[in-house]
Amino acid sequence: MVVEQSMSDAQYNPSELAPDRSAALEAARVSVWDWNPASGHLRIRAHGAAVIPEIEGDWKLGAFQSLLKGLSTRALEGALTSRQGHISLLLLMADGRRFRMVGARGEDGEARGLLFLADAVDDVRARPAIEAVFQPIIRIADEKPVGFEALARWRDDDNKLRPVGEFSISGHPFTGSDLAIEMLRQTGDGLCEWSSAFPAHPVHAQVNLTGSDLFQADVIQTVEDLMGQGRFAKEALRIELTEQAALRDFDDGVAAAAALSASGVTLILDDFGSGHSSLAWLAAIPASAIKLDPQLTQMAGSPRVDTVLKGVCKLARELGMSITAEGVEDKSKVAFLQNIGCDYVQGYAYARPMTRSDVISYLKNEGFEPA
Repeated sequence: MVVEQSMSDAQYNPSELAPDRSAALEAARVSVWDWNPASGHLRIRAHGAAVIPEIEGDWKLGAFQSLLKGLSTRALEGALTSRQGHISLLLLMADGRRFRMVGARGEDGEARGLLFLADAVDDVRARPAIEAVFQPIIRIADEKPVGFEALARWRDDDNKLRPVGEFSISGHPFTGSDLAIEMLRQTGDGLCEWSSAFPAHPVHAQVNLTGSDLFQADVIQTVEDLMGQGRFAKEALRIELTEQAALRDFDDGVAAAAALSASGVTLILDDFGSGHSSLAWLAAIPASAIKLDPQLTQMAGSPRVDTVLKGVCKLARELGMSITAEGVEDKSKVAFLQNIGCDYVQGYAYARPMTRSDVISYLKNEGFEPA
């Protein structure tokens, strides 16, 4: 995650927000669920306001199934009691309400994830003048680009792109998940363009999700939709999770990550080493990669910092995770980073963020042959 992308500080013109959007956002809350196969108990608890108050609590499976209608009872039992890793269900209650359960099964055999009303996710969205730009991620071994991190920008009166954190005109902050959804959609469009332009040279793109984004029903649904559209390879879209999400409620953070992973999207632990929950994240989150905190990367060369970096990389390696060093502004540090196990680097030493259309020219200059 690049520090200059401050989602929470972003603002836009309130006239661009559809009038019924606030009601949709109010409905798009989530609950956390977990299933213990040993006890046969399904536990549901609200993350904030309850999604469906009468289903909150600790349930035996049979008792909970009595709230459902028709084939939903069998679908729920089949998903929870099978050994499938990912769970994605649309369930119908006896009173006609529909809700989604998405999540994944952990190594301990328990399943966990998020639950939200199916009708809470709609396409009525704000369309702020946000533009995604993309900073290359470079493979150290051959110094070739393999992917990009998506960063949010807005255009000022002089048509210059500026970080979202500098968006200070009068108005209201971005509502709920508006910025995350916009970044996901623009990144999906970019991946579609690049895969068509360079079919022999697949690249990926990584989108940051903040702690609050993880608990937005429409964010989970958007990721699932993008992964199921077939416009690009599933491994091309990747989600960077910031450690700060776990500092508020670790168990809920794990459930949210499980819900995301149900779509098959690749998860990356971002800013690794910046918070005290790093080891807990490593143990519980089904992530396949880490990104070293830029401050740690830039401090490389100090004996104490180098020892920390070596230890972190060794641990990640033993867990089978790839490692990206972010914030690389000096190529003289790259040899050390490669030596301790880093696979990729990202930073101004290699390339600055660029627009979606500029990515095509950049990849051509890097030797990618177009279709």
